[in-house]
Amino acid sequence: QQQQQQQHLQAQQQSNASQQVQQQQQSHHLQQHSQQQQHAPPPNQGAALDTLLNTGLGGLSLGNADSNSANPNSSPAVSAVTPQQQQAQQQQQQQQNQHVHTTATNNFDATASYLGALNESYLHCPSNVDSERQRTYTPRNPYPTPSSYPSAPSPIFDHPAIFEKLGTDCLFFIFYYAQGTYQQYLAARELKKQSWRYHKKYMTWFQRHEEPKVTTDEYEQGTYVYFDYETGWCQRIKSDFRFEYSYLEDSLII
Repeated sequence: QQQQQQQHLQAQQQSNASQQVQQQQQSHHLQQHSQQQQHAPPPNQGAALDTLLNTGLGGLSLGNADSNSANPNSSPAVSAVTPQQQQAQQQQQQQQNQHVHTTATNNFDATASYLGALNESYLHCPSNVDSERQRTYTPRNPYPTPSSYPSAPSPIFDHPAIFEKLGTDCLFFIFYYAQGTYQQYLAARELKKQSWRYHKKYMTWFQRHEEPKVTTDEYEQGTYVYFDYETGWCQRIKSDFRFEYSYLEDSLII
């Protein structure tokens, strides 16, 4: 048994020795291979660079490599682009173009809406008539009349030129029966143009029949024609009448 054990130990030692020899041979072989690679000439990098420049990035030609080889100092840095990167760049460019188109469309819609609202507002632009109060005619003494009769005064009486064509009696009628209206003002102005003067005490109109016999700073005295609106609705003559200037209405400017 001892002999068998010794033989078994010797066999294991021989096996271990053979494994050590194999490992030494493998390490020596690896060292020789690495030394050969270090001393081996470098690959033709110029040819690979020319091929890359002629092919371009993503199939796009970047020009002839000879133009770069003519300048030995130039060293372009070119990196290959994978199809995935090229597709991502195209998608990003499409998104940017779509964003620009959407922004331009929104700006155009806002401008068109603003111009449309502006044109619409011009159609409803206020005028001078809008600032005036709407005037509705209300009869002072209503009375049932035929429906064919005029129910409101004619707008022609709003024009001052019409009062120049009216007679004196008509002007007096408008003055006394259109109280507090624009027509009363126009009638009074036209009477003043015809040399009639309003007496504030007697509330009637006077006109010189002849030149005054007496004239002072406070009054004038002579013969006058006045309009009798209370009893006869006619013009009468008043002799030796004293017209005091304090009763003269002179606030109305002709």
